[in-house]
Amino acid sequence: MASYPAHTDIVVEDHGGGFDTPAEERDHEKLGVDHIENEKVSHNSSLEDVRARVLEYYGRSGGDGGDAEPAKDIDFIFEKVIEMTDERAVEILRSTIKYHTGDPNFLITTLEHLKRLVDGPQAAELSQADWSLEVRAEAAAIYYHSPYPEVRSVTDPFDDPTVPCETLRAYFLGLVFMCGATSLNTCECARDPENQLTTAVFSPRQPSISIGSNVLQLILAPTGQIMARILPDWGFTFRGKRHSLNPGPWTFKEQMLATIMFSVANGPGATYYVYLVQLLPQYLNQTWVSYGYEILLALATQCFGFGFAGLLRRFVIYPPSALWPQVLPTLALNRVLVKKEKQGEVVHGWRLTRYKFFLIAFALMFCYFWIPNLLFTALRSFNWMTWIAPHNFNLGMITGFYGGMGYNPWATFDWNVSGTGALVTPFFSQAQQYIARVLSGLIIIGMYYNNYVWSAYTPINSAEAFANNGKVYNVTKVMGDQGKIDVEKYKEYGPPYFSGANVFGQGAWFAWYPMTLFYYSIRHWNSLRRGFQELWWSIKSRGSRSIYEGQEDDAQTRMMKSYPEVPEWWFMIILLVSFAFGVAAVAAFPTYTPWWSILIVIAMSAVFLIPSTIMRAVANVGMGFNVLFQLLAGVWWAGNPLAQIVVTAFGETFNTQADNLVSDLKLAHYAKLPPRAVFRAQLTAVLINCFIFVSLLNWMVTSFNDGTLCTWGNKAHFVCTNAVLTYASAVVYGAFGVKNMFKLYPILPWTFLMGAVVGISVAVAQKWGPQITAWIQKRVPASFHKVLDTVLYRPIATLHWFDPPVFWSGALHWTNGSNLSYATNALYISFIFMYYIKRRYSAWWEKYNYILEAGFDVGVAVSGIIMTLVFNFAVRNVNIKWWGNTVATAGVDFQSYNQNASLLPIPESGYFGLSPSEFPLDW
Repeated sequence: MASYPAHTDIVVEDHGGGFDTPAEERDHEKLGVDHIENEKVSHNSSLEDVRARVLEYYGRSGGDGGDAEPAKDIDFIFEKVIEMTDERAVEILRSTIKYHTGDPNFLITTLEHLKRLVDGPQAAELSQADWSLEVRAEAAAIYYHSPYPEVRSVTDPFDDPTVPCETLRAYFLGLVFMCGATSLNTCECARDPENQLTTAVFSPRQPSISIGSNVLQLILAPTGQIMARILPDWGFTFRGKRHSLNPGPWTFKEQMLATIMFSVANGPGATYYVYLVQLLPQYLNQTWVSYGYEILLALATQCFGFGFAGLLRRFVIYPPSALWPQVLPTLALNRVLVKKEKQGEVVHGWRLTRYKFFLIAFALMFCYFWIPNLLFTALRSFNWMTWIAPHNFNLGMITGFYGGMGYNPWATFDWNVSGTGALVTPFFSQAQQYIARVLSGLIIIGMYYNNYVWSAYTPINSAEAFANNGKVYNVTKVMGDQGKIDVEKYKEYGPPYFSGANVFGQGAWFAWYPMTLFYYSIRHWNSLRRGFQELWWSIKSRGSRSIYEGQEDDAQTRMMKSYPEVPEWWFMIILLVSFAFGVAAVAAFPTYTPWWSILIVIAMSAVFLIPSTIMRAVANVGMGFNVLFQLLAGVWWAGNPLAQIVVTAFGETFNTQADNLVSDLKLAHYAKLPPRAVFRAQLTAVLINCFIFVSLLNWMVTSFNDGTLCTWGNKAHFVCTNAVLTYASAVVYGAFGVKNMFKLYPILPWTFLMGAVVGISVAVAQKWGPQITAWIQKRVPASFHKVLDTVLYRPIATLHWFDPPVFWSGALHWTNGSNLSYATNALYISFIFMYYIKRRYSAWWEKYNYILEAGFDVGVAVSGIIMTLVFNFAVRNVNIKWWGNTVATAGVDFQSYNQNASLLPIPESGYFGLSPSEFPLDW
């Protein structure tokens, strides 16, 4: 989050190399490098040497079709290498070294290479001519394209602002697919998972299959191209700009804008489940809930995140170190489907174009997915060690795939279980998360076998709450009127108890929040302080100060300066309007939620959102806020589940929407989409999405008013699983109350302090370690300092790459069917592609890695859709019974998954845990 140092003696006339007009671009393509050959080259290198080095740098050789992408990027960088002086190149490399020292996504080998180049030809062990060529090639690629190979592989070093983007057909396709997905997902989210169209093979899965933006792009590309062929060139002129039904060929910018409209809002908001819990008689039965209340709450929660996202731009969009790895496959697929590609390029012996490679990857995964998910399901849940002794409890609990801990060296052959995201998440992040996962699992095992907090009476890795008789907790047995707890019923039934993994998981979440806040605040304090200053000055100037002022000298940001920016006050207006909607929703209706609770949610979101988005941008680790706001609401309004539900919905949706919108803003930044076009497209999609899912909800409630909606007896299978979970969570945190939970598990409050101490300690050691060491050295005997250096300082110094929040995020992945089985194979894949191939075969990695991820993920999703349509609707009740489909679920591992296995039997008294006289009663 540091910035490039300012160099007042450096003047850059070219701001990123974008073409101002089509004529200028045609001149560039016509002249190419011919005009350079007539100039004097004063770097002791021939033009052939320079071109060869640039081709080598980008891993290109051979091929024809020089007017196709990505050939022009080579010509562009080639020109910049010729134009650049050695002195300018060294200045760029020095700035790069300063900015990227300590950057986990910048290869250490590359950093060391740049340091040798800066020190001169002798240090780099190169001749003067070779050193000059090398230093200019490195500097030109870094300054005019990107310092990261990940970004260079999916972006261009130039931009053409005249490429159509915000067109009528882009809006039409984006809104059509967004509306269709929202309508389908709103209805299907309420259905029984076994009968859902979109989620019958998706939601019940762990991990779920996502029909996301990459699948949409596969449909968008041919649809847009068909429209470009058949639509007439009819249009109108508005404010000097012509808007046509068919402005020409379907462009990559149009495709990306439509994709963003789909990705930002393609399903029901979190308030969807709030409405169901409030409305239905089996829950809170609040008949006053109206369409007006619902739409106010939806607009407030969905749009508030939109306003937050705009204010985060200077923190996690413009800095080049904010990579956002998750958006890179989307960009890669966009180039494959829409842009022309140079034919015949050879990369480490591979001649396949990106498009052919994508088709092969897609076809292979589409066909293969059927094997572990239908024909031989034991390959998916490969708990092979339990096959030896299916009913061996200890073996099943330690190695099991379903209800066990998943300590298995090879746990699956299903890409969707362990491969998805492994080609995107940086290896440093994947490795740290895995180590934490292994260590935390050992802690849970220790808790379980020592019966810590009665965990041995429950399944080892369950997310359920249990009654003291070992059965799943039935919240209706303790509820009274208005959704509040009935103390007499509670005294008879008892408090909810949790599994060992669930107790550990709660504590892990509580520790993670302060750890993340303090660690990133300290580590990035200078850049955060500067960002807030720039934000304040921008707001104070009322739009007269450019948002790009004071930002890093990055090629991607320089190219975006050719477009009118979206001023901060646009987003501030959305924040204020959303706040007004939120206050109206909670104050004008009997929600039992004070209006000022929204202010608290805003303040908490503002505090945590920046650190969480930094972590997402750098390490591809997301931070959920539902646990945080469930906890806070449970403290503030114990015994009031409705307030807990409303506040949690505000907090979770604010931050989820902000995170999604920010990632789409980075996607648009990389694709060079006009910021104001993206603003209008995102806002339009979010607003329409709110009205669609709220209207469909009211239709469902009206159409199924026979008292069976959200029950297992509903004929249309609208059982509303997530509404049940929302209600259960409200009871645990709201009705039962956090104070009572802390009395039941007194270790939990201390985890906040533990997380804060770790975050502060590591951040201080990494940021001021050398100064602290020097201070101690002056005050202790030399012999003692030598011992400290050996046993303390040097080991700590090797952990400069250690990121506590990223590390600890791995400890959160327990319960809900998740265990080590979902991470082990992912670590292998990450090591091969994100570490070994990325370093040894970088050109192959840049060309194919993200295409492989996109191809496999789309293959999984499309195969899953077809499997659902065929076996859940066309041909029902198909069950291929043979050993390969039954062996994985034949033992105690699967019994534990279904909450039917525990280490200890229920005591003869008939219950475990506290006696009735000891039940916590603090409301």
